[in-house]
Amino acid sequence: MMMNRWRLPVLISGVIVASLALCSCGGGGTPDRPAARAAAGAAPAVAGTGPAVEARSTTVTSFDGTKIVTHFFPATGLRAGGRAPTVLDGPGWGQPGETDPKAATGSIAPLVAAGYNVVTWDPRGFGGSGGTAHTDYTPFEGRDLTAVVTWLARQPEAQLDATGDPRVGMVGGSYGGGIQFIAAASDRRIDAIVPAIAWHSLTESLYPDTVNKAGWDGLLCQIGQSGKNRLDPHVLDSCQASRTNTPLSSDTLAWFADHGPDLLLAKIHVPTLILQGTVDTLFPLAQGIENYQALHGKVPVKMAWFCGGHGECLTNPGPADHTEQLTLSWLDRYLRQRTGTATGPGFEYVDDTGTWYGLASYPPASSGSLTATGQGTLTLDPSVTTGSATAAGPAAAGTAVESAVSPPAAAGEILGAPKLTVTYQGTATPADTVAYAQLVDTDRHLVVGNQATPVKLRLDGQKHSVTVSMAAVAWHVAPGSHLVLQVVAGSALFAPQTSHGTASLSVSLAAPLAKTGTPIPAS
Repeated sequence: MMMNRWRLPVLISGVIVASLALCSCGGGGTPDRPAARAAAGAAPAVAGTGPAVEARSTTVTSFDGTKIVTHFFPATGLRAGGRAPTVLDGPGWGQPGETDPKAATGSIAPLVAAGYNVVTWDPRGFGGSGGTAHTDYTPFEGRDLTAVVTWLARQPEAQLDATGDPRVGMVGGSYGGGIQFIAAASDRRIDAIVPAIAWHSLTESLYPDTVNKAGWDGLLCQIGQSGKNRLDPHVLDSCQASRTNTPLSSDTLAWFADHGPDLLLAKIHVPTLILQGTVDTLFPLAQGIENYQALHGKVPVKMAWFCGGHGECLTNPGPADHTEQLTLSWLDRYLRQRTGTATGPGFEYVDDTGTWYGLASYPPASSGSLTATGQGTLTLDPSVTTGSATAAGPAAAGTAVESAVSPPAAAGEILGAPKLTVTYQGTATPADTVAYAQLVDTDRHLVVGNQATPVKLRLDGQKHSVTVSMAAVAWHVAPGSHLVLQVVAGSALFAPQTSHGTASLSVSLAAPLAKTGTPIPAS
């Protein structure tokens, strides 16, 4: 088993830590493991006979004169006169590119060992690069990557498909995942991408149903404004809105909406492996699902859900190297273009037991639904909240409206987004407010997937009804399972509750039940 692991930067408790993303996210053996292991010791396309190629750093001048700090790391065994395909490895938000090719927990080591050159860079506005960060925007960061690819095409160690066109793929998570969609949509020289824990829409992610995800927004602002980082004024406006718990301006909201990659996916023509985290509360599973559905049937695409991402895996993540193997196999098949390399089923997921399963595609065939119905009175009190800035938590006794979820007749999976209808009546000041819905595993005292979903209410004394899609999850259920639907008045994932009042709620839940996929045995 490969010991090198590459990880993605995420924010927990206001500091940067290594996520469980590209390796420690769990997994077992796959049908493509032999090929993946072969790739791990692969030689460059042409090894060369001269002196060993050394790593080097430079600055690449972008379209507007901005200097982008860029680092080149040769494939293991590459010598002068040799060539190898190249992988662009993007960093997370607020971070410079990785620079240590020997770091056991870094992302460079397994790629160069697999026979790839690796290029990392400091994104615009971060690290040593110039300019101002525009949150992976095609006219800026997208054109920066075009300049980097053009520079790469002139490097003697880069394998070329044609003059000026290097054989190049991309990996990276979060900010380094989003840039892959941007680059692949705007530069046809990109040959394969593996975006991890990326977004589909920044407005959907940061402001679902216009509710400020203030927990994450505050942490992102803290990291984005650290050191000598420089942010676009619209990002600074969003930070101010989060700090003061005020609505985002329409101009700033439109600015985020224009940043994609949802608007660009029709332009992507390359094989895409989407890695999304089941406990990612910043860019949850729905973001990966929307990207997958936009590409499915148009390009080779696969989606894999792991226990990790922007958040904390509180259940068994499974064996530690599964997504690393998926990534290497994907690159071997579509960047090296080795048609004999298997990449496994089109959709894989790990549930809370740490077991990986495979299905041909998403969504899975339905085997019914699990339901919950009930009623109760919810007290709106700004002093009562649940969870943390990065994870939903179970409510204290007596502070939530609760309804037990019917267990299944046989073991299966809740795989996807439950539908919730809330019929309500009450009064509050102010009348427009938000409650939050979450599923709780009472046996383990855990919120399923760490996810809470906003439910907007208008408590004007009149009777109203609202239906929402809750966050998508992957959770094993059995006849003895004990899940409870909770509707709470406050969640630290979001902006603080500001209303005082009460609401009588009637709730009806339908959670999608699926048969488990084919188990992927551990090796």
